[in-house]
Amino acid sequence: MSRVLPFKNPSWDFSLWESIRSSAMIISDAEKKYISTREAGGSNESVFWGRGGRPNTTEGLRKMIRSSDIGDEGLVYDFVGLSRSFNRWFDRVELDPSGLLEEIERGAEFSKGGEVISDFGEEWLNINWSVLGRAVGSAIANEGKRQGFWKNSGADARLSNTFWMEMEGKTGRGIGGRKYVNSEDWDDLVEWFRERDFDPGAEIIRSAGHRPSAPIFKGGSHEGAVYSMNPLAKSHRRRMRERFRDADEAEEFAFYHGELTFKAIRDAMDALNGGREGQFALMINGLCSHHMMRTSITQQKIGMHLLSNLAVRRMTRGVEAVPVPDVAYQLATGFSMGKVLQIMHDAGLIEWYTVDVAVVEEAVAELKSS
Repeated sequence: MSRVLPFKNPSWDFSLWESIRSSAMIISDAEKKYISTREAGGSNESVFWGRGGRPNTTEGLRKMIRSSDIGDEGLVYDFVGLSRSFNRWFDRVELDPSGLLEEIERGAEFSKGGEVISDFGEEWLNINWSVLGRAVGSAIANEGKRQGFWKNSGADARLSNTFWMEMEGKTGRGIGGRKYVNSEDWDDLVEWFRERDFDPGAEIIRSAGHRPSAPIFKGGSHEGAVYSMNPLAKSHRRRMRERFRDADEAEEFAFYHGELTFKAIRDAMDALNGGREGQFALMINGLCSHHMMRTSITQQKIGMHLLSNLAVRRMTRGVEAVPVPDVAYQLATGFSMGKVLQIMHDAGLIEWYTVDVAVVEEAVAELKSS
């Protein structure tokens, strides 16, 4: 059975939110903390995301966990959507694309190695949501481990860090001062990592669709094929190192990957909220281009599928929020949805609302009748 919207009518999400948005409340810190710390089981199994809603008080949530009688007062459905902060980006792209592109290109020009990324043109005006989602999913898995939410070895983050260190170690200086890895060293690097179930060569394909977020650029020289690191990835890596050195009681870098990633996201969002859309674009593409990591199905679900889905709905149909019970059922991930949403909400990536069950169900009934 469907939980909020009928399975055969998922496109009602826009009309539903428009009908109920005036009744929406921002989730309280107490609710968010209780849900994220007490939720048990995967997203599809949690008692909080079932048909009929959940209590909006910690006492009611406590009774729900204990299967006690919670009555029908104070029941709400949760809704999430892409952060409203992204509206500044969408509006600037729509209303002033030329000015935005000029601002980004000016920032790229003055960055170290900027000549390599100076000719990307209108590709700058698109965010690679699927790669950003992968990066967020990986960071969530890593940060959840750091906070004790679930078990995660940190092996993927460690492997990624090893790759970048190895590539930097093999990088030499060519004609014109440009730094790159020659073909022989690159093949050795790829072979070593393939033996460990990670293929850096496959990541080069990303540059074909969106060069600003590509981690590696393949070029040619008198030595044959050469491979260079995206200058934005290099800048992002430098900032991560600085944050890691400044952190209090920092753990091993691999286990701190999630927190460092979300600090980078918060810095980018601060730039966006401050009206520095060009800087935001460079920082987000730096984060995306730095993401060289194996992606598990679970990480895809909690990152790429969730974040990119919210972004696509917002961009293509103007959907600002969707019901969490339906999202939890569709993702069916073993990760706790409450913990995932808490991490994404604290990072400023999503909005999280609650709406009275009676209001939602009345709106759904009206959609069915019409």
